[in-house]
Amino acid sequence: MVTEFLEEPSKLGPYGAKGIAEIVLVPTAPAILNAVTDTIRIRFTKIPLTSEEVLGKLSEKK
Repeated sequence: MVTEFLEEPSKLGPYGAKGIAEIVLVPTAPAILNAVTDTIRIRFTKIPLTSEEVLGKLSEKK
């Protein structure tokens, strides 16, 4: 990965601001869902995942 600093303001952001750290948030939710799936062997495909949904699926599995 190569980082380049651009001195030109963005037309999309407020006051010409540009995002820099949003890209690290993209894989977070799928990683959590995969961790839950690996743990309880039940696949969830929508976020946010609530404890009620997990407990409901666990009670169905029995």
